[in-house]
Amino acid sequence: MAVNAEQAEDWNGASGREFIEQRERHEQMLGRLRARLLAAAAIQDGEYVLDVGCGCGETTILAARAAGSGHALGADFSRIQVAEARRLAAAAGVANARFEVADVQVHPFGAGVFDVALSSFGVMFFDDPAVALGNLRKALRRGGRLAFVCWRTRAENPVFTTGFAEAAAVLGLREMPGPGAAFSLAGTARAGALLSGAGFGGIEFVKADEPMLIGRDVDDVLAYERTSPTATEILTGLSPAQGDELTRQVRDRLMTYASPGGVVMPGAAWLVTAQAV
Repeated sequence: MAVNAEQAEDWNGASGREFIEQRERHEQMLGRLRARLLAAAAIQDGEYVLDVGCGCGETTILAARAAGSGHALGADFSRIQVAEARRLAAAAGVANARFEVADVQVHPFGAGVFDVALSSFGVMFFDDPAVALGNLRKALRRGGRLAFVCWRTRAENPVFTTGFAEAAAVLGLREMPGPGAAFSLAGTARAGALLSGAGFGGIEFVKADEPMLIGRDVDDVLAYERTSPTATEILTGLSPAQGDELTRQVRDRLMTYASPGGVVMPGAAWLVTAQAV
């Protein structure tokens, strides 16, 4: 059951397909931040772990390995990404990871089932975050641990500000994009209040700043940017001359981050930990 219909439609459509197609690139981009998340979660042998917004399941698989004789459940309302997660877990021979198509906001996980809940950039998209976090608290045993990474501000993350949408706004071809759902937990006051209200204590926010390798060179990243759903929509409505100028603008922006080792951008996230009280 999914109550977050708009997000469910997006992640079962264009955004979900893009994440499957670009899975290896995203792993490369987010690997350092995911490693910090797993270290903070401190999963022990025998523990039961819930991965919220598991996507293609990479974090779930790593959590399952850490849990050893325990198991990890990945939950996501993207049917197409859950199918990919199941495929990847089977290919990796990880038998103690399983996946469910579920809206974490309302899914009946059962009370006190999990020792740990974690999420790699999957908690920002709830339609009603207070209800969702309350449901997560119910699913955790008393004293259970919550750990997640979420983006800080859009301005601190150039991967979100160097693409076609922002360049089109600068050229007067569309309005400047707003912060979007991905940044819904960027403010620690709001996020802390939501967690506290849901029944979590010991809440800590740690700045997680890690370089993100976006691609091997500017041409590689430009091709990646051009195939995004947003860029496709923008370019479809432009004349060839406008499209060429817009592409040049994006290329110039990407050149700022080019190096012999690839196109590397700073990634700015919050690493959030809490306990169920």
